[in-house]
Amino acid sequence: MGGLGKHWLLGSALAETLLFSGCLLGWNSLSPILLEHGVLFSDCDPGAPLTAPVADTDNGSSQKPLPAVCTLQEQGLNLGFVLGSLFLGATLLPLQILLGYTQLRTVRQTGGALVSVGCLMVGCACTNPHGLSLLLPWALVLLGVGGSCILFTSLMLPLYIGNNEWLYSSMVMGCFTASATVFTLMKVAYNAGVPFVPLLVGYGALSCAMFLNGFFCWGLEQNGEEKKSKYSIQLQLTCCGTGQKAAEKSAWDRESLKYKFETSLRDRERILSRRKKLHFKRPEEPSSPLLRSSLLSPVFVLHLLSDSLLQTWLHFYISSLNLWLQSALYSSLFGALQMVGLFSAPLISILLHRQKETNKGATSKGRLLIGFILQILTAAGFGTACLIQSLGVQVVGFVLHVVTRSSTFILSSALYSCVFPRSHFGALLGIHTCCSALVTVFQHPLFLLLTGPLEGNPFWIHATFLGFCSLSLSVPLSVWIGQRRRRHVSQPIMLQRIRARPSIHTPI
Repeated sequence: MGGLGKHWLLGSALAETLLFSGCLLGWNSLSPILLEHGVLFSDCDPGAPLTAPVADTDNGSSQKPLPAVCTLQEQGLNLGFVLGSLFLGATLLPLQILLGYTQLRTVRQTGGALVSVGCLMVGCACTNPHGLSLLLPWALVLLGVGGSCILFTSLMLPLYIGNNEWLYSSMVMGCFTASATVFTLMKVAYNAGVPFVPLLVGYGALSCAMFLNGFFCWGLEQNGEEKKSKYSIQLQLTCCGTGQKAAEKSAWDRESLKYKFETSLRDRERILSRRKKLHFKRPEEPSSPLLRSSLLSPVFVLHLLSDSLLQTWLHFYISSLNLWLQSALYSSLFGALQMVGLFSAPLISILLHRQKETNKGATSKGRLLIGFILQILTAAGFGTACLIQSLGVQVVGFVLHVVTRSSTFILSSALYSCVFPRSHFGALLGIHTCCSALVTVFQHPLFLLLTGPLEGNPFWIHATFLGFCSLSLSVPLSVWIGQRRRRHVSQPIMLQRIRARPSIHTPI
């Protein structure tokens, strides 16, 4: 593939990731439109309770306030968002397993097709909300799975074209974070008088162009040196593994016997007469650490727990954001601030990888600790802003929310590539992403609590998450303790080797 083709692939992959991968995370812009179209409104009784925004606006504001909505309708829509965000994160692990059995182009085209079908189903639900509202949860699931396919193939692309740059991966994550702006643009056009269903159908048709681009330009084969991709997970059943080992041993015996006979033909009869069955010892390969040891390590367990709580907090904030907003102006402003992820993700990656060539181990771990500390401070600032019921402070909190969300995947990737064996990277990242996505399901009970007993005031929920945020300090602390422990263990060994060397003045 020529240089022009590589640049086209990289550029189009970034554009498609920006347009389609994380559009579901723009839920704060999509849910008001669905509420106005009456999707899932059939569950509401005439005397059902209503949920009204709790934030205050300026007295001189000329913006039209958002009306109170049916609580059951909003809870049903939130359940659809929970399912979609669950599949958006949990699909990464099955895709890693399927990587050895399918082509990258097939996964890309499947993602584009799922996004198109999901948009069409959302449009049908808006056209006939009384009869087709139940299509909405399935549509959001399709948007989540399709977005995960697009994100995964974009991350895999550099390994297939021989351009494995860390900066490109961070740009992909930045585009994924900023992809939530798509529904904000649709909401702005909808408020200007453009019908929503044609906008949605046009957006789905645009994803068909991505399908065609994958058909003509994504006929890729992985490079030989990257045959075992760092993102892939190799699974083997016990029976299959035993049969494969027996076949490999038999092939090795045949090759060894052939080589023996070719180099020593005169001993052929003597060898065959003495033994009917020959066994040739195969050189033993260096044993790699068990994956179980990495999964049970304190660093992985603590990071999985803290990151799962953080992801649940961020998704709950997205789903409950409209309870803070009292005008369409603030809703559009908050959606536009998602573009901050385009800049924050590459900056975080530059912080982690700058000057990595010199003193590679210590420098990367030191910068990893700095990255985690900055993320903890950002999350603490975000939580503090959530406790203040002021829209001006909430703008700052939303910026910190975008920065925190764009840094989670990058820091997790840096942690697993720096602290754990390289062969465990794909499995650890996939299990981490899947488990954290499963934990985010608990945002729905929190939303029910918010719209029920708490009467729309999320103060105590954010205060609880802010208290749990201190658990994230255990991750850099564990990495630092492990680094010091290995350093103390290696120093006596080095001193013993130095003392064991003979001196040049000592006669031998």
